Amino acid sequence: MPNLAQLLTSKPSTEYQRVFQLCRDIANELGEVDGVYVVGGVVRDLILDREPGDIDLSVVGDAKVFAETLANRMGASNPVESQFLTYKIVIKNLDGLSEIDVVNARSETYAGPAALPDITPGSIDDDLKRRDFTINSMAISLNDSDWGTLFDPTNGFADTMRKRIKVHHDESYVVDPTRIFRTVRYAVRLGYSIDSRTIELISHTLDNIGRLSGARIRHEFELMLTEPNRVDILKKSEDLGLLAAISPSLRVGAKALQVLESQAEDGSISSEMTDLLAIATFGLNEDEAKQVVLRFDGPGDWGESILGNAALSKLVAVLDEPNIKPSEVAEILQPIPLASINAYIAAGPPLPRRDRMTDYITRIRFIQPEISGTDLLAEGIPEGPVIGKLMDVVRRAKLDGTVSTKQEELDLAKSRLPGFLTS
Repeated sequence: MPNLAQLLTSKPSTEYQRVFQLCRDIANELGEVDGVYVVGGVVRDLILDREPGDIDLSVVGDAKVFAETLANRMGASNPVESQFLTYKIVIKNLDGLSEIDVVNARSETYAGPAALPDITPGSIDDDLKRRDFTINSMAISLNDSDWGTLFDPTNGFADTMRKRIKVHHDESYVVDPTRIFRTVRYAVRLGYSIDSRTIELISHTLDNIGRLSGARIRHEFELMLTEPNRVDILKKSEDLGLLAAISPSLRVGAKALQVLESQAEDGSISSEMTDLLAIATFGLNEDEAKQVVLRFDGPGDWGESILGNAALSKLVAVLDEPNIKPSEVAEILQPIPLASINAYIAAGPPLPRRDRMTDYITRIRFIQPEISGTDLLAEGIPEGPVIGKLMDVVRRAKLDGTVSTKQEELDLAKSRLPGFLTS
């Protein structure tokens, strides 16, 4: 096996080099630890001379004791433990490095398609072979005895050089369908091609996406939308049939892709998921929107902008009326999520409705009467639903410019009181 010790000491920053040396020292000291390896993306990045991301470590032996010792040596808080023998160390005040993930080297078995894995401690080869792609299945030893030795049981080095995404075996997408999403993300993120056999396996296993829970699908779609190259990821997902596998009603139109791309380029793109969802699903009709939201099975407000797009499309033509009043614009748009309105402004046709929506977003929705319910009570108006009705009348008048002072608002409310009391 080749030795890449020079990569550990010359390629990464001094912060990374310090972590690698600490791992070497701790592995040499702890009797509970048989081996420590840096694994995954960091190895690939070092080979490609790219800036590495957060560090992933695989420990043969007691990963918990190792992680606690490493965190203590680095002055970090105790690691956060997950159910999968994984320990996360959060790093503060260290340039370029925010987290270190420490896992027990292990093998994984699956009770069935799309099931969560059953974990058994294992060797470094076991740990590498259970990973998703060959390019992520390399490790460099941080042990004193074989420092810098590359472990590459699936020929990931060659696939890295060929810039190729390849899974390990034909059942890879069956046992874990979320790997299809990761295939697309990695291919676009790294600018790699997808191995022809891997593409064939994707096409044969897309039905397994239906076995995933709404929560897992939702998480994967959110990852798509938050990637810098989200447009290319969505396009490739469409080409591979992945979007349709999520839901036959899920499609991302050309205009939505254009808006996402242009906003990313000019820096105006929102980081809010409701805004990204609203743009990505712009153009879905009511039935499609309902089916998509049902499939994602999110919390109550998660799909509101998706449904809001469809609700707005049914009402929006009224906003083109030349004599429509600001109060009428507010009445139409107030129930619609702001994310859906902003999506229509960005992706909708250049008709008068867009100007009305922009006016609503920037001005109309902020206009409020000077008076309050307390002022009406002070004028002797009886407490009850009538107060809310009168305030609505005053607000509409304020929006339409028929009242402009506090006294005019009070006079209007009192003039309308008899009608409300007798209705």
